[in-house]
Formats: sequence, structure tokens, C-alpha cells
Amino acid sequence: MKPIEDVREISALTYGFIASKALFAAVELDLFTRIARGADTLPAIAEATGVAANRARTLLTTLKTVGLITEKDGRFANAPATASYLVAGAPGDFRDYIRVVNGGFLYEGLRHLDKSMRGEPVFPDKGCYEGIVYSEGGVGGPAFSSAQHAGSLGPARLMARRVDLTGATSFLDVGGGSGAYTLAFLKQNPELRATILDFPETVATARHYAAAAGLGDRVAHVEGNALTTAWPGEQDAVLMSYVWSAVGGNDISTLARRAFAALRPGGLVLVHDFMVDDSHEGPDFAAWYLLAAMLDNPQAECLTPGFVEAALRDAGFIIEGTATMLDEITQLTRARRP
Repeated sequence: MKPIEDVREISALTYGFIASKALFAAVELDLFTRIARGADTLPAIAEATGVAANRARTLLTTLKTVGLITEKDGRFANAPATASYLVAGAPGDFRDYIRVVNGGFLYEGLRHLDKSMRGEPVFPDKGCYEGIVYSEGGVGGPAFSSAQHAGSLGPARLMARRVDLTGATSFLDVGGGSGAYTLAFLKQNPELRATILDFPETVATARHYAAAAGLGDRVAHVEGNALTTAWPGEQDAVLMSYVWSAVGGNDISTLARRAFAALRPGGLVLVHDFMVDDSHEGPDFAAWYLLAAMLDNPQAECLTPGFVEAALRDAGFIIEGTATMLDEITQLTRARRP
């Protein structure tokens, strides 16, 4: 990223959150779906959303300035990416992820970033994730897990296609949440059976999705905390996706050692997470996600491929390498137990 030189660039950062809130408001109103289905004039949008025309006009103008919609001769249209990802029934529809995870959990959580930077916990008795998602008045476990599931389906299918588990019969998904990654690997590998280890609040959601996919009989569940609950052993593969970014350095060492102990000789560990490059120059999306991870644990590390590989090597693994999984966002590190 080129160093900034103009005060207007600082202003763009200062006020950038307003564009995010405009997007969140539009998703709450399901505005893009309404436009796609024919409510494409200001009067029609006002009627469909129940928002007065003056307020709708201002929101629509803001959405135009950031490229989410266009307007011609008084008619509005969704931009190509908007049509693909922010309209009900679209192939990549992830409105729930934006509404619940970004607009609910992350946006609300980041109000506490200054406390996390000082090393102060947001909640005195639990992590920010548990506090904002599961506490009374929070986002709500089922809604959060469902939104995460919707946002994870595409990346999960991508990973399952790229990682060859031919011959494997046992798979442990640590912090597996709704089970999106587990289900993708099970569909790709008919002989595979899986165990998901995660907080008790996620289990009902994970069971629901496994049953809906017709794979409930191939998935077991362990309720608990990955750092303190016993892991099942004799696994052919262990996946930890978005787990290392949520814990501290000492906990990363614990997870690496636990993965080593849970695997059979020759077993594969997969660490999928937000990572910046080893020079800490970027990419920006990965850096932003890692900063947000500080909310849940002020001891969280700024992950890089070198850091992840070193932690696995210290636990006894032989490193196979790290490669990009989601461009500009995540990396996948592979290693084997000798």
C-alpha cells in the first residue's frame, strides 16, 4: 500500500464506516432484492420498504456513491456483484453473513477495540465472541452459526476440492461451528467420517445442517473448549479453521501439540486462517480480520505463514507448505505427523 499523502485520504478512512452502515441498512431492508424484483423507482422502493421517500433517496444516493447500485432515468439497478451476492436466491447470496456477522458481531464488537488494545477483556468472564454472540441481548447463537454457515459454504467447497484426503476415514474439525467445512469434506470423500468439536451452543445448528445434507450419520459432536476438552484420537486429518487467530500465542502452541497427539502417524493437520505475509505488508483484508480478532482475545497473534509453520514445526510436524486459500484473506498451511 502506497503511503498516503493527502488529508482527504485520512478523511476517507475516518468516515468509511458510514458506507458500511449504509450497506447494513440496505441489507436489513432487503433493498437489493426488492430492486431485482421490480421495485426500481423511488416511489416503488419507498412503498416496498416502508421508508419515506426523502430518507430512501438519501440512502440510495449513498449506495450509488460506493458502486452498489446505479440509476438511469429514475430507475435503479443492482451492480453486477450486488446482483450476485446481495439478492435473495442469488448464487452467492450471503446477506445473512453481512447482516449478522459483519453488521452485528464485528461492527458492535469493534466499538471495544480500544479496550482490547490495552489488553482489557470486553467481558470480564468470557471472550468477546461468546459475550456478544451468546449473552442475553446478543446476536444469538443460532443466528450467528447460520450466518457463518452461509458465508463458509463456498470456501469450504474450495478447500475440500484442493485437499486430497483419499484413503482417510477419520476427520476432526476443531472449532467447526456449523459444520460447513466438515460437510464439504464428507461430500468429497465418501469413506470419511467426522467429529466436530465446538462450544455446546453450536451443536444443535451443526446437527441441523448435517441432517439436511443427509450426512448426520457420519458426523459426531464433542461439546467443549478446544483448549481444555479432550480430543478424539487416531485421526487421519485435523482441521483448525479460523481458530488460531482467536487465541493467544501460548494457546496456539497447545492447539498444535493437541493436533499432533490426535493424529495417527502420517496424519495431516490443516490450519486455515487469516494471515498476512511474513513482512507484515498485507494483504489489507487479512490484516483487518486479524485486528478484529483482538476483540476475542487481546493475546491473539498477527498470524503469518512463517509463524504458523514454526508453531507446527515446534510441535513435531513436518511442514508441507502454505498456500493462498481465499485471495487477499486466508492461507492454508499443511503439515504431517511423522
